[in-house]
Amino acid sequence: MMLLFPSPYPDELLFSLCSRYFVRSGNISYKGTLDDLFSNRSLTASISLPSGIGSLINNMPPYSKVNEEQLIHQHTLYLFNTAFLPKVQAKMIYQEMCSDDGKGIYVRSGMNASAVPQNEFLRFCKECMQEDRKTYGELYWHRSHQLSGINCCLKHFTPLYNSDVKVVGSNKHRFAIPTSENCFTNESVLDGVAQKTRTEYTVHCKKLAISILKLVDYSLENHPLNWFDQKYRNQLADLELAYYTGRVKQKDWREYFLSIFSEDVLHLFHSPLRGEQDWLSQIVQKNRKSFHPIRHLLVMSSLNMTVEELFNSELSEPFGQPNWPCQNTVCDSYNVPIIGNVSINLCKKTKKPIGSFTCPICEFSYTRRGPDKNEEDKFRRTRVKSYGSLWEKKLEEFLKSGLGLRELSRKMGADPNTIKRFLNDEEEGSLKIEQSKDFVKEDRQSWLSLQRECPQNSIKQLRKTNKALYMRIYRSDREWLKENSPKVIKRTSSVRIDWGMRDEVILEQVTKVVEELLNPKNKPVRVTVGKVGYLIGERALLEKKLDKMPKTKVFLHTTIETVDMFQERRIIKVIEHMQKKGEQIKLWNILRKAGIKETGHWKDFIDNFINKSVNR
Repeated sequence: MMLLFPSPYPDELLFSLCSRYFVRSGNISYKGTLDDLFSNRSLTASISLPSGIGSLINNMPPYSKVNEEQLIHQHTLYLFNTAFLPKVQAKMIYQEMCSDDGKGIYVRSGMNASAVPQNEFLRFCKECMQEDRKTYGELYWHRSHQLSGINCCLKHFTPLYNSDVKVVGSNKHRFAIPTSENCFTNESVLDGVAQKTRTEYTVHCKKLAISILKLVDYSLENHPLNWFDQKYRNQLADLELAYYTGRVKQKDWREYFLSIFSEDVLHLFHSPLRGEQDWLSQIVQKNRKSFHPIRHLLVMSSLNMTVEELFNSELSEPFGQPNWPCQNTVCDSYNVPIIGNVSINLCKKTKKPIGSFTCPICEFSYTRRGPDKNEEDKFRRTRVKSYGSLWEKKLEEFLKSGLGLRELSRKMGADPNTIKRFLNDEEEGSLKIEQSKDFVKEDRQSWLSLQRECPQNSIKQLRKTNKALYMRIYRSDREWLKENSPKVIKRTSSVRIDWGMRDEVILEQVTKVVEELLNPKNKPVRVTVGKVGYLIGERALLEKKLDKMPKTKVFLHTTIETVDMFQERRIIKVIEHMQKKGEQIKLWNILRKAGIKETGHWKDFIDNFINKSVNR
């Protein structure tokens, strides 16, 4: 048990508290300090998500009122890094931080696999250091200065500086407080960035600051991963960047986002856009994976969403939340919220959502144009799709009681013309059934007569002779038609094909097309058997009879491209085009223009190709 422990300062990192204890305790050994703090000499002095906090609380002085939740919530980056994770996952990370075994923390939080890297060094703000020295008489490490992708102080909005204290890759058991020796640098992390980009970046940080500090300081309710993409898609739908069915207009969304954040600024946030299927398109899709908080913050900012709107409000739907009322006036559940499901389609003209609602009791079905603007809209309908069996039964009962048309209209909740039309349809229904039987009999006789008149004709020829008759019988009496039609006679062709000559002709056509595909004037197209066959108008022949044309087969098998071969050709074409224009050749730019996802494999290929072209 420790006899003393430093009182925490506002926004102080737990690592900083432990480092101040190390200095005050007079220990000369880091491991001795680990023993005092955690009763565990092998524990790692982690920066963002440390473990062993339960042991640290047990070793606190008897007068201490500090608890596990206070240390984790107020002096680590737990709340920030778990804000967008599911509740179960966040709870497991919390438990691992309390335990002495924190091996799975960084994997479970997604930080190990994230494209947003951790800071290499602990960071500091010069103005905060002056204020801390004046207010507290000593310096300490601030939590908010250690956020990945945030390169300026969220209080003064001045650039942050890297200290000499490494976050990763150094002695994992060391402790260090900020001093003039390890914080001597005069070069900020934004030095070397163009002034225009630097100014734009600072403006965005000012806008993000309130949201970031809320994520760092407040315990928000954790939601499933699909909560956030649904929220984003709803907001995009309001901006007409997505449909109400949930499909995002990815091209428009990308253009909108880039009109707010330039590519240079996104690089400073460690969130560049590369290719069509990058993080920006994926974060608004139905996801089973998490994204770094900084990327959620960028999307929130672009959509003008607050933390409260994203985390606290219910998911908005174009027709609100279930249940919805039945609107059948003769149903016992009239205006009672009993409909649990809604089917949503888009209006072809307006692209607005149209909801279809069906009562599970009376089968009354109606539609409503959305989105709803208030709760009263739930009791509105645009069109009745089906009145249902109960409505029809009630109409018959009211008719027998002698009610007039207007009274029927009022009771049934339908206008007089609808009542008239329904009654007329009912009267004509029985007559139509009898008439349809006569029509079927006549059509059968006509079809048999047609066959007697043209005994040599096939079913196809008979169909051409009287297409309307054939289609009527086909729709209403298909089995009878099949049994009472001429049988199909299979014929074998007596014409022999000279496959040798055909091979020569096809080879000449294929050679010409392949040459054109490999030397395109515009966008490259992959050489495949299907593509070549399509261009010469003989796709089925190449796909099914290629074995009968050996010369063509050998030529195609030596020239068709695998996906890798095609991608190599695209990369080479992009590089040659950039060299002609004198553009600066960068890996990410080449792959973006070629439409290829970045991998280490392509980096080696591009480097080798450029070196060869330089040496020529």
